[in-house]
Parts: sequence; structure tokens; C-alpha cells
Amino acid sequence: MRNDQDVNLAAQTGEVLQYVADLQDISTEHPERRQVDDAGIAAKLLIRELESRLAAVLESHSGQPIVLLSGGVDSIAVAAAAVRLGARPHAITVVTDGATDAASATAAAAALGLTHELIELTSPQLAELAREAISRLEISELWEVSYAIPLLAVAESLDRLPSVGPILTGAGADAILGGGKTIQNPITSAAAVEEIDRIIRKESAANFRRERLVPDFYERVIPQYADRFVLLFQTERFWSLCETFAPAALFGTRYGQAVDKLCLRLACEQLLPGESGSLAWAKKSAIQRSAGIMGALAAAARTRAAAEPAAQTYTDPMSEDWESVATRLFLALLNAERS
Repeated sequence: MRNDQDVNLAAQTGEVLQYVADLQDISTEHPERRQVDDAGIAAKLLIRELESRLAAVLESHSGQPIVLLSGGVDSIAVAAAAVRLGARPHAITVVTDGATDAASATAAAAALGLTHELIELTSPQLAELAREAISRLEISELWEVSYAIPLLAVAESLDRLPSVGPILTGAGADAILGGGKTIQNPITSAAAVEEIDRIIRKESAANFRRERLVPDFYERVIPQYADRFVLLFQTERFWSLCETFAPAALFGTRYGQAVDKLCLRLACEQLLPGESGSLAWAKKSAIQRSAGIMGALAAAARTRAAAEPAAQTYTDPMSEDWESVATRLFLALLNAERS
């Protein structure tokens, strides 16, 4: 397969994001484009593109850069590339009880010499932010609300800063690089190329468009910062580059463990100084889970179920199975509708 570095790309952009699926057809399958199967070469291409994209964003937006440092490889790579360009973004991490993000995010910020703010949400704060998210979004859909919660927490922190420039995130990397996905076919087979091309195109086409469940999500959740909330990987250029990556550039093993986003992890490892490169290989779930948002909301659901009249007559909602908890809350909802 071809492993040269000549990929035809659109002009670079300093926009906060591009709705790629609205700008071009990315749903039609093109497995023949996935010719780059060397993860090392793909990593070099990613570093070059990440630095180019960041340079354009930093030039287009004045003020103190902010990086939402989740502790995963996507945001760590963004922070490390920014530092290599000479920027010193202020890092912010949002977690709750049970989060897995804090240690990696703190270590990455320290290795890169960044100021770092760790926002630890208590259960009452989480509940209040959930109410605020539902009010702003006018919908209670689980994934939308749980993603809005950390953004609302970040906005409160940003309000206290004297100057806020571009707010850098690694959002979009999972979609274009198959993050969290697995493939069933042998990694070097033509079937694997077709499989991953289909998976990536389906997810990206659904997400990289304006008309989603809440089209004006960022404007509703963080209106004062929506024009500075940067999804680094969501551009036509990144899409065109990453649609050339074959499965062998995206999936592999590290010390006997299967890893996804292989080329991005290699890129991140190269961008990080010294032994901190090991942070590129940490496994991480979606921010709603790894930041503890989902777990904290689940704990709040148990507490709410336990507060229902006569809730502990037969079993304890704080320890019973989740099916019973969900059923209790559904019955409480029916009762509320009755009254």
C-alpha cells in the first residue's frame, strides 16, 4: 500500500470547527483511499497536520489559549502540539467521584509545564449542573446532558479568567480514527479495510453535521464561548488525511495489549517530553464516563429512587439491581404525570 506523505488537502482553517458532512459527501464508502498502512508514517502526518491546524487557530483567535485536558490521548496530543508551537495554554480538567481522568491529566500538564485547574464536582453541584443543562438544551437525553455538564462547569471557571482565547479540544479524533472501535477481520485484509471505512464513515457522517439532535448545542450550553470552542480534528483537511489511513495504522498492540488510534498514540508519544510519552498509551472512555459524570449521575438516580415514598419497604434502592432502580423511577414519573 502507498505510504508517501503527499495527500491533497483543502486550505487550512482557523475556524472553530467545520461541519464536514455538510460540505462534502463522506458517507459513500471509499476503502480504496485507505492506502497508508504504516502507523509511524501516519503519526508523522498527524503531527504535521495538528501543528498546522493549531497555528491557524492561534493566529485567528487572540487571548489566553485554554485546553480542555481530559487525560486521554486526544487532548494530551493537542496540548503537547500547542506547547511545541510555543504556546502555553491553561489546562482545565473536570472530574467527579470515581473519575479516571485526573491522574493522567495532572501528569500531562506537569510534563508540559502548563498551569492546570482541576474542577472536582460534588454530587449537589452535579445535580445543579444537570438541571441547568436540561433547561438550556430543552431536552433530557442522557448523552447530550452528560456532555453539557462538564462544559457548564468549565464555563464557570472561564468566567473568572481575565482573558479567554481559543478553547482547544480533541473532539472529533475518535470519529475519524476509529477510537473505541474494534474490527472483526484480519487487520491486513481487504475485508478489514472495507469494515473500518464503513464504521468511520457512518459515525462521522452522523456527527460532523449541523443538523443533529441539538443543532445549536454549544450556543445553548456555552453561549459566551461558543465562538471560541475549537474542535481541532473536525475539519475537511483532517477528514481527507485520516480517510487515507488503513487499519494497520489505526489498530495494533503495545506490550501485548490491543490499542486503538495507534497512529495518534505514536504521534502523542513523540510530542510529549521524556518519559511522559507513556501517557499516550493510557486507555480512556468517553468523557461522560471517564470524568465520572455517568457514574455520578447513576449514583444520584439511586439516591432519588431511595427518596420515593415507601422505597425501602422491601429492598434498598441504594444496593438493588439497576433494573429495579430504573423501574422505580419510571413508576415515580407515571405517578407525577397522574398528579
